[in-house]
Amino acid sequence: MRPATAALALLLALPVAAPVLADNAMSLGIYLWTNPDSDPVRAQFLSIADGTAEIEVDGPEGTRNDSHPATPEETALLTAAVKEQMSSLSMTAKPQPTGTYVTVDWHFSTDTGYADGSTSYPLDAVPASVLALQKAAFGANFPK
Repeated sequence: MRPATAALALLLALPVAAPVLADNAMSLGIYLWTNPDSDPVRAQFLSIADGTAEIEVDGPEGTRNDSHPATPEETALLTAAVKEQMSSLSMTAKPQPTGTYVTVDWHFSTDTGYADGSTSYPLDAVPASVLALQKAAFGANFPK
């Protein structure tokens, strides 16, 4: 299974696990697409649960996985990015971006509930909170 697919599978499995989590869990997956009919060409995924950060990066340079105690900066940036994604939810459909685009998948759960979603953005319209998280957690934003 490709790392981006594995990260998406983990993201989709998290709501099922929500009742057994202590405190909360949150994650953000950032995927770069050049063709909507194939896999993303780059993927960055950060999950924080029980004080542990799990990072997965996949792209032409290869795959990197890391697990470490979550830093306050990672936690703050992930919280800000997830909150911004939550606050931008709309009942109005937006057109699918054309050309190269980024999809942001997010998840937040507590012992009593969860929320998650996915939004696609043109490469030049990725929210600032997501760009800040990319730079700090993964070392770089996607190339334009």
